[in-house]
Formats: sequence, structure tokens, C-alpha cells
Amino acid sequence: MLVTIHPQMVDVASMSQFLLMTSDLMSVIEGSWRASLITISSVMSSRVTIPTNVPEAQIVALLRNLFGSDVLQATVWKSTAIANAGPHQAISFMSWSAAPVGRGAYDRALESVDAVNAEIVQLLKTVWGR
Repeated sequence: MLVTIHPQMVDVASMSQFLLMTSDLMSVIEGSWRASLITISSVMSSRVTIPTNVPEAQIVALLRNLFGSDVLQATVWKSTAIANAGPHQAISFMSWSAAPVGRGAYDRALESVDAVNAEIVQLLKTVWGR
């Protein structure tokens, strides 16, 4: 399970409620099936404005303190390149042209998405044992 969170206090509170509900649901499922369905849990920060944004950095630090290594090291940056890809083109950001937002903005957004994707792929390989 991968939980994405915008590093803001209201979103942390919302995530807390989501995790409580998920825990209750998993207890019912595990009690009925005698098996665990979730083998991986990670938290990913998304829509991070800039790494030096102090309030966001404090929230990410809080998440790392609470969840330890379950918080991905990479973060998805807030970017007009990502925000505009879907509504204007109805395609994924990964296959979108950089022209509407400029090469620099597109490259920075792509770098953050690629870093998160690489970390998730590594987690999946670890879980799958290959």
C-alpha cells in the first residue's frame, strides 16, 4: 500500500483517519481469511513546493519520525507541468510535451517523478524477492 500525502497538517490529520479505517478493515479481513493482504506500506510526500519550504520540511520530518524508513526518500514536487498535463491533454505527464510549461519545469518535474518511481520499483522488487 502506498499512501500519498501533501505535507500539510490538515492532510496529515486526514491520513491518520484513513490509516485507522484501513487498520480496522484489515483486522476484519485478516480475521476472516487468516492471511495478510498488505505486505508493504509506504508513505510518499507529494506536491512538495520546494525542499527549503520550512513548514513542509517540518511535516516531512514528522512523518519520518512517525513512520521511519516507510517514508520514501524521494518526493514529487508541485509543478505546473504535472498539474497541466492531464486536464489539457488527457494523457499522462510522462508522455506529455514540455512545450506548454518550458523544458526546465518539465525536466524538474520528470526528475522528481522518476526518483519516486525508481524507489517504488525497488520496494516492489524487495517484496517480490527478485
